[in-house]
Amino acid sequence: MLVAVGFAVSMMSLEYQNISPGGDLEKITPTAYKNLLTYQEGELSLFRTTAPNGQKIEKFKTISRKALGRQMQLPTSRTGAVTRYGKEDPTAFYSEDIKSGKLSFNKGMKPYLEKGGRDLPSQRKANELSRAFLQESGLAPKNKEEIKMMHSGGLRASEAGSERVINVLRTVTYGRFLNGVPVYGSSSKIIVQVGNGGEIVGASSLWKEVDTNTRRKVSKAETKTAKEAEVEMKKRLLTDFGKSARAEIKNMALAYYDGGKNYIQPAYFFEIEVNIPQARNAPEVKFNYMGIIPALRKAPEAIEALQTPRAADSNIEKLSTKPPTNVRKKDPRDID
Repeated sequence: MLVAVGFAVSMMSLEYQNISPGGDLEKITPTAYKNLLTYQEGELSLFRTTAPNGQKIEKFKTISRKALGRQMQLPTSRTGAVTRYGKEDPTAFYSEDIKSGKLSFNKGMKPYLEKGGRDLPSQRKANELSRAFLQESGLAPKNKEEIKMMHSGGLRASEAGSERVINVLRTVTYGRFLNGVPVYGSSSKIIVQVGNGGEIVGASSLWKEVDTNTRRKVSKAETKTAKEAEVEMKKRLLTDFGKSARAEIKNMALAYYDGGKNYIQPAYFFEIEVNIPQARNAPEVKFNYMGIIPALRKAPEAIEALQTPRAADSNIEKLSTKPPTNVRKKDPRDID
């Protein structure tokens, strides 16, 4: 059940420029928590996840082998992490990473990139085909209520030397809900690509099963208040972007986070607009940033900071003697 505790999205300045990182909390004035968006009534839970079992991997491997044909030799046993590419078409590949729960394949984009999609199904039909594929390939989770279609769209490309845009593929993206609460992060995502004649061209799944036997409800005493989370987020913004930056929290929500490790945990999500001022010869940089704060006072595992634009990193370095702390290399688990 969706419960919106104040949905107004107002322009709220953080007003923290004169506060040093680690300064008194009283000097930071939280306001966004008053417009917190939450999705549940009662207590949240902590979920432990498990990697795909051998049966699921073999089922996915069988359907991948059928789609890929003789382009490559797929691994015959559970090797942990492996990626194979097509010899003639490098866009064709098969990949599995048991630890992170990643399973993906693509039969090759070369014909589509050359000619586009000539016989693509309707978007509605593509949705039906992708749902059937989830069942056939074994990618569908045990609990069918968890998976929801989040986006139905397509891949488009421009013709060389022309402004004309052509449809290349239909794409359907799925996400996860637990007891009506959305799950965000680098995991709990499945993307299916549908091509000419309704063929499944590729799929990418980052999805670990939730172990319902180890699900544990967390009490209010174990969780940070929204006000505490906002103060923590503002202090982190100071550390990551420096005193010269300006930021506005556009939205704040309480949901679940899945980073593809061992747990799905409650977290506060902040939609933030960041403005890094001009630095030396570098122009001013504005970008949207998703800040995440663990909701549990004792989080079972760390939540990775998201990557910022390179131009912003450059300005931050020039404006500060300390390098930004929130920059990370792209994780192989990420789904673009």
